[in-house]
Amino acid sequence: MSLPSEREIASAVGRLPGPENNNAPSLLLRTFAPLHRAALGVACGVVVGGVVAVATLVLVIRGADPLSFGLLGQFFWGYSVSWGGVFIGLVWGFGVGFVLGYGFALVRNAVVWLWLTMIRSRAEMDQYSDFLDHL
Repeated sequence: MSLPSEREIASAVGRLPGPENNNAPSLLLRTFAPLHRAALGVACGVVVGGVVAVATLVLVIRGADPLSFGLLGQFFWGYSVSWGGVFIGLVWGFGVGFVLGYGFALVRNAVVWLWLTMIRSRAEMDQYSDFLDHL
């Protein structure tokens, strides 16, 4: 199955298809669908918070040298390699992961929107480039 090019889409109906008459394959619609910012933020927050909490828990149980991981205390207020630090690391890790995930989704959605807008405007310019020749 070959997908039509931008020019074929633009010239097929005289303009790019709108949402009401969009016959694009569902794969393309899913590919360029915007990411849900809060959902990606929560997912990244859970993962980062879990990793920090589990890593701290492993260091507390093993009694390993906490110096290298204890440096997170410089960035996460109240964090230390201790039993309390497991929960504080979970909360701070969730917060940092949420902000990173939310920010990534925000930037990705903006870039995709700009890119698709540029493609659409180029297709419209190509379509009307010979407008004066038909007068």
